[in-house]
Amino acid sequence: MNCLFFATLSGLHVGLIFGLAGLAFVALFGALGMYFHHRRQELWHETARIALEKGQPLPALPDDPGPNAGDRKDSEDSDFRSGLILLAVGASLYVFLGALVGPSLAYVGLVPGFIGVALLIFALIRTLAARKQSGDADRPPHA
Repeated sequence: MNCLFFATLSGLHVGLIFGLAGLAFVALFGALGMYFHHRRQELWHETARIALEKGQPLPALPDDPGPNAGDRKDSEDSDFRSGLILLAVGASLYVFLGALVGPSLAYVGLVPGFIGVALLIFALIRTLAARKQSGDADRPPHA
């Protein structure tokens, strides 16, 4: 009976199932991330309170890098890596959905693929701009 159920699914149903599962996945891990971040802060505050009650120095704040943390090289590598990953995900979705449902739903795989291409282009432009800027700094000024 399970095979019969899956055989009657149309491309629209499969797309809706994949889309809703993806949204649920993102929501679940977003909520878990916020919960554990809050829990870590609660534990630090409890430790700080106990330390103050006993007259001890405050413990160091836990490392919590903000959205702008890290140097520029890590960010450039991250853009390049993310672009390659999204390009691979898009290609695999295109092939998988094309084989499973047909070419009409396979084009969904182009969305992450094009985002990956955009990230690769952005990483290339950023790298070229950084090289040009560092090249200008190394050159002596014209008299």
